[in-house]
Amino acid sequence: MDNQQPQTVTIDEKTYPVEDLSNEVKELLSLHAQAQEMMVAARRQAIIHELSVSNLAGIIRSKVEANESKSDLAGTSEADVVQ
Repeated sequence: MDNQQPQTVTIDEKTYPVEDLSNEVKELLSLHAQAQEMMVAARRQAIIHELSVSNLAGIIRSKVEANESKSDLAGTSEADVVQ
């Protein structure tokens, strides 16, 4: 016995059995589902790229600040450092 419910699609609050739809509409539904999956994947990728850019900016900032500190110390004499 097969207890599975038939697939349906709801459009403007009206539900249609997918098996009753034309092949063209079924193909459009398939394309819609694929486009939705791709959109979600693209959003995830965008978040990953944003995090990467932020992390790289932080690393760059740290390196520049570390180099500035070394430069500041290199330009001073021992007497200046001790004071």
